[in-house]
This record gives sequence, C-alpha cells and structure tokens, in this order.
Amino acid sequence: MIVDVDDVTVVYGDGFRKGGRKALDHVSLQIEEGESFALIGPNGAGKSTMVYCILGLLPPSSGSARVFGDVLEPGAAAFRDIAFVPEEPHYHDYLTVEEAVEYYASLHGEPPPPGRVTTVLTQLRLDTDRKKRLRACSKGMKQKVGIARCLMHQPRLLILDEPMRGLDPVAVKDFRDVLIDLNRRGVTIVMNSHQLYEVEKLATRAAILDRGRVLAVKPLSELTRDATLEDSFLALLRVSEQADA
Repeated sequence: MIVDVDDVTVVYGDGFRKGGRKALDHVSLQIEEGESFALIGPNGAGKSTMVYCILGLLPPSSGSARVFGDVLEPGAAAFRDIAFVPEEPHYHDYLTVEEAVEYYASLHGEPPPPGRVTTVLTQLRLDTDRKKRLRACSKGMKQKVGIARCLMHQPRLLILDEPMRGLDPVAVKDFRDVLIDLNRRGVTIVMNSHQLYEVEKLATRAAILDRGRVLAVKPLSELTRDATLEDSFLALLRVSEQADA
C-alpha cells in the first residue's frame, strides 16, 4: 500500500466545539502501488484538502495520512519519490520555460539526466517556447511547466490537483498520453478532479467526495454504473463538466 488515509477529519475555523467547518469528515481510503486513482467531487468537496493531508502540508485535526508507511513532514526523504502539481502553480516569472524546468528539477536533489529537458519539453509541446519567459506564458503553459518539472525524474507517486485545468484540448490529449505511459511503467498516480469525463479516461479506481465525506470508493467501471449515484452526484459532476466546456 502506497497511501493510507485513516479516519481523517479536518476542521477549519474555530474547531470541533465552536462549530468550525469540516473540510473532511472521517475519511478513510487506501491506494495501492501502481494504481491510477482519482478523487472526484464538485468544488468544495474536500479534494484539495485531502491532497494536502497526504503530502503532510496540512496536519489533520484527527486521524492520519501515511505515504510509504510514514506521515510526511516538510523535508522528508520520501519526497525524492514524490512529484506534485498544484492546481495553480506559481513560479519565478523572470525565468524562461527551459530555465524553470531545469531549476525546479534540480531542487529534487540531483540534476536531470542529459537530454531529459529536451525530451520532456518536446513531449509536452513546449520545445518551441523553451526560451519564452514565464511572465509571457499563458495559464495553460504554466500548468504544463509544472507537469514537465514532475516528469524530469520518474517518481514512484505522482499527485495532481485538477491537472487538466487551463489546458487546451491538444495539451489535454498530450498530458493524458504521458500519464497513461507513466502508469504503465509503474508510477502510482493520484489525481483530483471534478471533470468526470477526463477521469474516466485515466483512472482505474476512484473515491467520490461530497461535503468532506466519501460517498463511494469503487473501480471506475462500477462507479459510473452505480444507480444510487447516477441520478444525483454523477449528474452534478456532468453539470460541472458542461460549465467548463
């Protein structure tokens, strides 16, 4: 097991006794090594909060989240095997695309292999913009820079927070192909999204979250056929997809 979330509750605000808002409410789930797993839910469901707990960036109010058997803390050695793309990555905007990918990859602890930068930039169709400064890049291009940085070293665990946000259809297809290839090569992928149509093409299993609670954890093939969810929650997700289109 690569990720083990055990009875995690996160309360924002005044805490349990004073009526703080529960972002996560007694959530438990396990993710096996080699899975492509999705956290699905509308905005505000608790997906990003769950990702932050898994990464050790947000201590839960109760319960625990473990990766590789340990609760992560900033600077933990386990981060050498983890890559993370946040929903809205921010960079030093005076760097070029190429400089940014090289620099942030070097923070991983060792320089990227020779030729790896060019390979990854080409894979994500960033090679023709490698000399463009980030301040001149679109939001979608900056998202692809974050993806490129994660691909510089093959992680054991890749975590993505709304990975397709801001990407044009061609970039979505390219990135989807990259993720499928990584998963085939043994990389465990955990993503959160409210875009069910993209998740269906990538994930083999998913947890549905709503208002901080897990409604179901099932293989995608079963989840999309679940009559108890289809009329309510999955319908809500498809409305969100149409709003994004």
